[in-house]
Amino acid sequence: MSQQGRNKGASAPSSLHPSAILDQAIAAHRSGNLSEAERAYTTILKGSRTHAVALHMLGLLHAQRGHFADAEPLLKKAARVDPGNPDVLFNYANVLRALDKPDDALVWLAKVIALAPNFADAHLNRGAILIARQQLRDAIAEFDRAIAIAPSSAAFANRGSALQQLGRLEEARDSYARAIELAPADPQNHFALSEVLGQLGRDDEAIVALERTVALDKTFPFALSNLVACKRKRADWSSFEREQATMEDAAEAGVPVDPFTFFHVSSSPARQLTCAKAYVAKVTPDGGAARPGTPRPASRLRIAYMSADFRSHATAYLMAGIFEAHDRERFDVTAISHGPDDDSQMRNRLRAAFERFEDVSDLADEDVVKLIGQLGIEVLVDLGGFTAGARPKIIARRPAPIQVSYLGFPGTMGAPYVDYLMADRIVIPEAEQPYYAEKVIYLPNSYQATDAKRPLPSNPPSRSQLGLADDAFVYCAFNRSPKITPPLFGVWMRLLDKTPGSVLWLLDGDPVAMENLKREAVARGIVAERIVFAPRVPAEEHLARHQVADLFLDTLPYNAHTGASDALWAGLPVLTCLGTTFAGRVAASLLNAVGLPELVTRSLEEYEALALRIAHDSELRVALRSKLAARRTTWPLFDTVRMTRDIEKAFDEIWRRHCAGEAPASFAVQTST
Repeated sequence: MSQQGRNKGASAPSSLHPSAILDQAIAAHRSGNLSEAERAYTTILKGSRTHAVALHMLGLLHAQRGHFADAEPLLKKAARVDPGNPDVLFNYANVLRALDKPDDALVWLAKVIALAPNFADAHLNRGAILIARQQLRDAIAEFDRAIAIAPSSAAFANRGSALQQLGRLEEARDSYARAIELAPADPQNHFALSEVLGQLGRDDEAIVALERTVALDKTFPFALSNLVACKRKRADWSSFEREQATMEDAAEAGVPVDPFTFFHVSSSPARQLTCAKAYVAKVTPDGGAARPGTPRPASRLRIAYMSADFRSHATAYLMAGIFEAHDRERFDVTAISHGPDDDSQMRNRLRAAFERFEDVSDLADEDVVKLIGQLGIEVLVDLGGFTAGARPKIIARRPAPIQVSYLGFPGTMGAPYVDYLMADRIVIPEAEQPYYAEKVIYLPNSYQATDAKRPLPSNPPSRSQLGLADDAFVYCAFNRSPKITPPLFGVWMRLLDKTPGSVLWLLDGDPVAMENLKREAVARGIVAERIVFAPRVPAEEHLARHQVADLFLDTLPYNAHTGASDALWAGLPVLTCLGTTFAGRVAASLLNAVGLPELVTRSLEEYEALALRIAHDSELRVALRSKLAARRTTWPLFDTVRMTRDIEKAFDEIWRRHCAGEAPASFAVQTST
């Protein structure tokens, strides 16, 4: 074709023989001139609507552009015209998979394999679909077939993923290692290896793999945030400020980082929203339109709570009483459990708390979506958000007319498929609503659920049993190491320095973290023996030992949440510093709801000064404990029934709005009595 003809945008001359036009089309296609290739393929099909190659190639062109709906009818027709061509059938199957038709894709991939048993990529793609359907052993068999035919990095990496999900971690590690051998420059392989190494507790190796991932691609999704999380778990502050700034800059630039890790880094709700939106764009598909609902005055509203943590877990300890207190004459309450069954007392209690307890841990996302629809769930409450074990791809498919985020994820999910977020006016001031993708349901007291049935500790262990001196002032900070930052730790060390005979009581955890924290203490002039670590014990024993401490020190920018609630329930005053994000204001919310707002400070300087005052004023300590003891059972924080009624009012209102055709909107729930 002449330059003049190209400038005029002329299509391929129809006077040419179709084979010549096809040659031009394929040449244009290979060179990246998709518009010219499309015109040529279309010209051929005008003359011969069943031209198999033109149908196939035009379908591939649309798929290359991401226009899978346009590609599907072309490739379907090509497969009908040329049913013996495994390449045509394979590409049609891939488009069906892209259109979220996995069952159809599996059928066509089986046809490919029947025609060409050694078509390695067909086995590979069948395996990938089977992983998504949680048919993990069948997936591994397909990957093994692909590897036997043509060993590839993709086959080993996918095999590693299936093994990892089955808990066969050493085998998964070996499979990822083989993937790296075959494609050492692929950051995905190093990232996958880092994840399984983390599960194996081999954090040194995981950090190396993550550093390699970032070196290969500094924008690789979640590599930077996982690296930061791994280092903070170990209290490795060697490059704390640089990593913090790099992660904030990455989130601001739209690089996908883990939103939950970002809560520990960022003090900006605006940046947290940007981070969440980037995560959603990468991890979850676009949410469907809200399903219609109609008023049903004579029937109960169908609620489902979805979580990976219906077991001996913080979420369960907070929520169990709420589940039990729901008004069964007005609400039909279901559990959607996609986490492990630990066969604990809590697991059994939760099974009894719900009208139906659906264990969907072995179901694929699409099957869970179908189940929620079949159950007729009208309000779906996601208790996990983007935390470990959560499955946001389920709620992304809009299985329920109304979807609510609550409790487990203290911030915005940044997702169009989450309608509401339950909070309170302390954790989300009304002026900050623009930084939340959800509409905010303002509960009248603290947003955090509690369980008033939890037995109050009556016989706490002695200090000597816990490795504490009887005459020591015990600063207690039962928080995970990722919540501890160098500035905050500096405050704590100054408190020890200015409070003779005092100790800092922390939770036992990562051995490297404990050594690093002791080293940081020594660097600040505090002997390591004044840092005491409390070993892991059953929940009841953990609650009881709070009573021997003198003051609970909160963390910033991510507060104690369940930890602060535990301390208050056990009668231990909590000192907090009000943060600038949801996660940094939770303890303030709890303290206001139990009538102790005087323990909420506005700066680390004020926090340090008040901690010292409490440590040196025994009358003040007694007064605070007495006030907490009196208000613990009379103020709203630990009134589980009242909290449940408030939540039910919220459900009633969002359902009323939905049935009236009103768009979701923020509103406040009036307190129950």
